[in-house]
Amino acid sequence: MESRIHTTPNLFISRWTIAPDRRAEFLAIWDGLWRAHAGAIEVMTHFVYYGWARDPNQLVVLESYRDEAVVTELRKDEGFKQAVRAMLDCCSAPMTMELLSGMGGDRSIFDLYPAGPSRVHPQDAAQPTIFL
Repeated sequence: MESRIHTTPNLFISRWTIAPDRRAEFLAIWDGLWRAHAGAIEVMTHFVYYGWARDPNQLVVLESYRDEAVVTELRKDEGFKQAVRAMLDCCSAPMTMELLSGMGGDRSIFDLYPAGPSRVHPQDAAQPTIFL
């Protein structure tokens, strides 16, 4: 079952609600994180989209990775964890993540990331990450 998840596209939809007074700080961290991984993102993903929602303080991120193992390794990187923690500290509400499993695949992505508080994102941030 695990090998199928590596070849089946899954989609993460993340919503970051940024505290207005910390927006510049959040965007500086985001920019550094994005730029540090831009080349790898191009190779590792089916697609990515970063954009503002109707709420001008809500950033929506859509990412579909080619290999779930890449995401797992990225989340282990200390620099990545520190950046995510710092961005969560700039938020005024929990970051939420919705998952979608490709129609041709299995549902094992939901076993890796069960609904509720994230077990893979920083636990000591000002705002938690919640899987929907």
